[in-house]
Amino acid sequence: MKVIPLAFTILALTACGSTKTSNTAETGKKDTFIGTDATTAYVTPNVENGEIVIDTATLTEHPLYINYDSNGTNIQMIAVNASDGSSRLSLNTCQACNPSPRAYFREKNGGLECQNCGNVFTMDSVGAASGGCNPMNINYEIVDNKLTVSVADLDTYADKFASWSGPVE
Repeated sequence: MKVIPLAFTILALTACGSTKTSNTAETGKKDTFIGTDATTAYVTPNVENGEIVIDTATLTEHPLYINYDSNGTNIQMIAVNASDGSSRLSLNTCQACNPSPRAYFREKNGGLECQNCGNVFTMDSVGAASGGCNPMNINYEIVDNKLTVSVADLDTYADKFASWSGPVE
């Protein structure tokens, strides 16, 4: 009977963390991630009139990773077209796993996998689901086929990315 509690303890200890090896917490270095296919894209758009603007025509069902430098802290967002064709935006950090350095998402089999807990979400959850283990929501607007987000709003999330070690291309 001691085997069942031991097995449960091992399962519980491994379920909430990544089984991938990484020294990012110890070394302070950011992970480097080169997309395995042509669908992985990273951009650092210009800030115009206090906003980041992304043309929705550039979005697909694969995530576009958008980097913004907030006074030396990289804040990364995910922009994507959901299954209904709507454009979505969220921060690339897991609401439940943050502030873990591995609380970020990578595309896996058409979904987004949290690199900390391993949960996988559909692209439809980007910018839609609130609370729990989902990509973190952010205020944004879509006007004239342009997705816009205020850098003043983004700056308020810098603390969520202080220990973040996600990929920046």
